[in-house]
Amino acid sequence: MPPKKPRLPRQEANPASPFYRIEKSPLYHAARLVGAYHRRMNAVLKPIGMDVPQWRVLGLLDARGPSTVSRIADEAVAQLSTMAKIIQRMALQGLVTTEVSSEDARSVIVSITGQGREALEQVREKAGLIFEEAFRGVADEEMLEFARLAEKIYGNLSL
Repeated sequence: MPPKKPRLPRQEANPASPFYRIEKSPLYHAARLVGAYHRRMNAVLKPIGMDVPQWRVLGLLDARGPSTVSRIADEAVAQLSTMAKIIQRMALQGLVTTEVSSEDARSVIVSITGQGREALEQVREKAGLIFEEAFRGVADEEMLEFARLAEKIYGNLSL
């Protein structure tokens, strides 16, 4: 009897393969990673009245400046209707302001407020603790390679 062909990593990671093993799937682990991250972040953010979607909005506004709701939704990989509700809630809390775009009346421009910046600093402090916990024992080069690969795979899925 001839020896079995060796299984290639891609064969074990591809759900369509007869050799598929869920524990070998990078996407399975990515989903678990994101779920664990959200669970940990929400646990540390809840006491300060924040959650992961709000953190994402404040972080994007801080990095990009005033943005449309649709751009925030795109960058946060969220449904537009869901993001609009999150931003409405944040506006009521005084974390952001919204105004109709002077260039396109169909667009709403979202800006971070001073209160939003204060909240963002609190969140960053908590997020930094989770970051250090997550990357404990991971070399800088590994972290950079992980970020590079994640960005590449995201690009493949976003075509």
